[in-house]
Amino acid sequence: MPDFDVAIDYELLRQLAADTERLKDQLADSRLMGRGTFFHKEDLGGAFAQVNQFMWQWMGPWANAQKLLESLSGTYKAASQRWFELDASFAGQANIQAAAWYHSAWDMNKKAYDSWKWLTEHTITVHAWDEHGHEYTKQQKLADPDDPNGPKPPGLEPSGYEYLHDSDGTNKVHNSTQTTYDSDGHLKTTDTTIDDMGGGLSYHEHTDHWDDNNYTTTVTHTDGSKTVIEVHSDGNGNGSKIVTDTDKDGKTVDTSSYTGSGLTSDDPKWTNNNPDPDDTDGDGKDDDSGGTTYSNTSTGSTY
Repeated sequence: MPDFDVAIDYELLRQLAADTERLKDQLADSRLMGRGTFFHKEDLGGAFAQVNQFMWQWMGPWANAQKLLESLSGTYKAASQRWFELDASFAGQANIQAAAWYHSAWDMNKKAYDSWKWLTEHTITVHAWDEHGHEYTKQQKLADPDDPNGPKPPGLEPSGYEYLHDSDGTNKVHNSTQTTYDSDGHLKTTDTTIDDMGGGLSYHEHTDHWDDNNYTTTVTHTDGSKTVIEVHSDGNGNGSKIVTDTDKDGKTVDTSSYTGSGLTSDDPKWTNNNPDPDDTDGDGKDDDSGGTTYSNTSTGSTY
């Protein structure tokens, strides 16, 4: 197999979709749509019959061209959204992991500082001897508060992670993740937005976490549709998952349920309770089309 990468510029695809849509609209001249007479006789004189005959003959091809351009525009737009979706989902997970890493590092530094601070504020009784050999007792701090090598204050608790890239003014990317934790340091919410800063493509993912690995994730796709994933755990590593897809108007278009095991591990296993009849190997993909059941993020962007 050739050793090369294929990169897809989904922003360019989206621009092509807009340009194609604009060309379709330009063809939709009012003179071509549903009029028995396209020009007035007094405007064209002797050429009236020939010009109107020409317009009549080309009205069908122009209408057909409009339909083809509309279809092509839709194809470009759908492709750009799907390529972007997969990139965005990967970028979102990377952002969430980066936010978790920064919070973990802060939490580790805070615990080290708090422990050291506690030691500097507490003393123990120790026995000592003076220069004449007489024993005496004194209070000794457990840690030296003036130690220059002591842990430094951890600073404010991080609330997320931001990634902004605009090296040359054309490749604009803004990835943002906001997080909240409870007083015990347990993750409660993540809110991630991936956006191309004005190019019209955006991806939003919000997750609420509860105890025992229960959570609800809502993904808002770039076309306005949504996917809601609800995971319920029994606290012993087993549980269920319900995935609901809605269109941009909020109408439910698909619902699937799963039974899971190993929810406390890094690699939980899920079994579809209502598998796709076209998925003969059980991998969650339609074996005829090659796409996944949920087409919003079924297409990769770089191979």
